[in-house]
Amino acid sequence: MKLDRPGPILCFGEVMLRLSTAPGVRLANAQSLAVHAGGSEANAGALLAQLGRQVEMITVLPASPLGDQCEASLRSVGLDTRHVRRSDGRMGLYFVEGTAGAGRIVYDRAVSAFAENADASDWPALARDASWFHMSGINLALGGKPAEAALDAARAMVDAGVPISFDVNHRASLWEDRSEADVRRVNDLLGLTDVLFTNPRHIAGLADEDAIAGAFAAFPKIAVIAWTERSVEHGRLSANVTTRDESFETDAASLANVIDRIGSGDAFAGAVIDAILRGAAAEECVKVGLAAAVMKHGIAGDRWIGTREDLEAFDPFAPEDVRR
Repeated sequence: MKLDRPGPILCFGEVMLRLSTAPGVRLANAQSLAVHAGGSEANAGALLAQLGRQVEMITVLPASPLGDQCEASLRSVGLDTRHVRRSDGRMGLYFVEGTAGAGRIVYDRAVSAFAENADASDWPALARDASWFHMSGINLALGGKPAEAALDAARAMVDAGVPISFDVNHRASLWEDRSEADVRRVNDLLGLTDVLFTNPRHIAGLADEDAIAGAFAAFPKIAVIAWTERSVEHGRLSANVTTRDESFETDAASLANVIDRIGSGDAFAGAVIDAILRGAAAEECVKVGLAAAVMKHGIAGDRWIGTREDLEAFDPFAPEDVRR
């Protein structure tokens, strides 16, 4: 994995509008909804941009006021939008019920501008100037042009020597009724991946006894596998980063006073990518990743908001401390 390439980090995926009820309010009787721009890749990229990294978002937004709002939201957290394409079509939406803790998400994203035009980018040209490429399995779960574009993008990055991080980001509702060919695309992408974000349960089929060892054996290009482990019953979160040479797992941090858990995995991924780019060992990668994930639980909306100083000062095992 070549970590000293110049150029921006590229994040590819759909950006949607998130419409959330107030805590305790069901969608069926909601009178108002809070609006945020969201999306897994954009969330990870936003954290990296706020830490001072050059990050470019690769997506398609509708040529409408909703697209304008989303693009402005991306820029507000430091994401470069020069390669954001605009087209006719609708904005993908998702609705969140019960944001504080467990709840329900309802997607309304079919035939969005992104779904219909995700293959519009010149991937070889983008790869020539990129230092890193990040995307999630949501692209594959959408099927069609997003899935094809994801694989085309990854192949172009491999050809150019650009490291790839892939967050499996399994969404059961998006994989319903997908064909075997769609599912096989996940393995195709894993074969091109350098840094994998996934829970071992989602790759357990690779090995009967040790899913992580099985993944390393099945996909020789993978250098790092990272994940978080949530205990819903006890309200705690731990994390693990494993390389081919070392592994480190944190203790479980308490998740007290959760405001919004959505995007915490994306914050974890962004912080781990930043640490890898700094040449950090597994122990440092997992500690800063856990800090970002725990910190995100106290921030409303899809994205982690803060600075490098905020992240470095945050102790996930003493989250109620007040900085003075």
